[in-house]
Amino acid sequence: MSAEQQQKPKQIRCTIIGAGVSGILMAYKLKQHLNDYVTFHIFEKSPDLGGTWFENKYPGCACDVPSHCYQYSFAPNPSWSKFYASSDEIQSYLKGVAKLFDLERYISFSTKVVSAQWSESDGIWTVQLEDGSLVTSEILVNAGGILNHPQIPNIEGLSNFAGPLLHTACWDHSIDLRGKRVGVIGAGASSIQLVPSIQPLVEDMKVFIRTPSWIVPPVALPDPNATNYTYSTEEKALFETNKDMYLDTRKGLEDQFNGMFRLFLKSSPEQKRTRAMFESRMKQLIPDQDLQKKLIPPFEAGCRRINPGEGFLTALQKPNVEPVFDSLERVTQSGIVAGGKEYPVDVLVAATGFNTTFRPRFPIVGRNGFNLQDAWQVNPESYLGLGVAGFPNYLIFLGPNTPISNGSLMGSVEATADYFIRLLHKMIRQRVKSFEVRVDAQDDFNAHTQKVMQDMVWTGTCRSWYKQGTNGKVTGLWPGSSLHYIQVLAEDRWEDYEWTHGSERYSYWGHGLSWIEEPGLDPLGATKQDMIEAMTTLPKKNSDLSFYLWESNPLPENCFASRSSEERVHDDGDLA
Repeated sequence: MSAEQQQKPKQIRCTIIGAGVSGILMAYKLKQHLNDYVTFHIFEKSPDLGGTWFENKYPGCACDVPSHCYQYSFAPNPSWSKFYASSDEIQSYLKGVAKLFDLERYISFSTKVVSAQWSESDGIWTVQLEDGSLVTSEILVNAGGILNHPQIPNIEGLSNFAGPLLHTACWDHSIDLRGKRVGVIGAGASSIQLVPSIQPLVEDMKVFIRTPSWIVPPVALPDPNATNYTYSTEEKALFETNKDMYLDTRKGLEDQFNGMFRLFLKSSPEQKRTRAMFESRMKQLIPDQDLQKKLIPPFEAGCRRINPGEGFLTALQKPNVEPVFDSLERVTQSGIVAGGKEYPVDVLVAATGFNTTFRPRFPIVGRNGFNLQDAWQVNPESYLGLGVAGFPNYLIFLGPNTPISNGSLMGSVEATADYFIRLLHKMIRQRVKSFEVRVDAQDDFNAHTQKVMQDMVWTGTCRSWYKQGTNGKVTGLWPGSSLHYIQVLAEDRWEDYEWTHGSERYSYWGHGLSWIEEPGLDPLGATKQDMIEAMTTLPKKNSDLSFYLWESNPLPENCFASRSSEERVHDDGDLA
């Protein structure tokens, strides 16, 4: 075997589950940086890409993060129509990214994964699809997320309801709500968007509220008294033509979000000041003192997700809306019983969010036949939210204890993808058969996480999906800011993994010539300048809270998928 043959990098295959924000991102990164060494494919259970933004289409559904923050750093979109983009527009953006970078050809739609099994002897994952076919690969990436599995409320008699039963995560637009009596269960993020959107149309609406939320004005909205903002043609044209100004705008928004983290520290002056400000604002919007006591939370600001949705508070005080705070008892054929009183409704809506337990919806069987469904049934634990001990060559986006609500999500997700690329680069170059998170590293990470969490508002006195709905262990968030997460991932702690090599682990060293003497002996790229680098905070960037953004070519307008007339009508508010 020649020196060149011995130094030829390992070729691997990668299976990606899910074509949402994370799956599309992973495909882009693999194509950009490891396209010659990794064959990859995405399996998406839905008929189109977008993940949660394909599935969630309820009236008023939008991202509660500014649209110019909710985008990839490498594909900025100067043409966002609103400050808070609708689910339709976000999905259109994601389709535009996939089109621009030719990623759709790697996706199999309407293809559901039903199981995944690790083979120790082969160092291979075998994924079974719903049609019974099998797919094998060295790497398995779970980009399925946790915000796509509807949480159905456990209420006696729910199946007996004779009218339409809707869930915000799988909305039926054929149901006409005009002139109907509607019951809405829940007062979380989806309800906060839904209720003001349908209030003008319905005859009567009962909103059943178990736990209140901190509801605040939008952060950084150009008009502080509005609930959203529509960008003018002139503003969008300026974003398109003046790249420096657009980058400054993006960084300014990111700076505001990333500069707020100290309010999540229980004893911080920022927490005290912010809570007082939120309470004062909510009292202004709710003149009735009895209603104030029921709608203003008694727990720390941020213990549950903070929601920019003051229109919800306004809608609750409209003549055709009644908030109900009594415990739900049962559902009848024609209504819902709470506090011993039956409320008749024509349409019942479950705005109850998602099953956020992290437990996979299908068996993922790792080393020694251990099923991740069992491991995460009660106590979901991971390493940095991206790997799990006992599951070699298994990578996760947004696993337990990642910064889902700690600041800028997109920066954190991109840092995760970059970390994966560096990990795979090491695997390919050094002919690694498998890598697996060390048990002691995972245990130490989780011990550190829960220790830090004691100082965070997320261990406060509220019920929250961050801690699986109880006052227990926080599994939904990172123990720090999103910038802190990016900084941690910039340090490649490969000693936290067990590495298993095939035969001749050092054969890639070759026969004595360095790639400086013979550049052709380094095909993977130790000398290439385009290899992904770790995001890091250099001393000169310490004051830059959005250091991970840089000038990038904007997403071309012709990349956007054409939108149907039905979608445009939906945006205009006609729910028929």
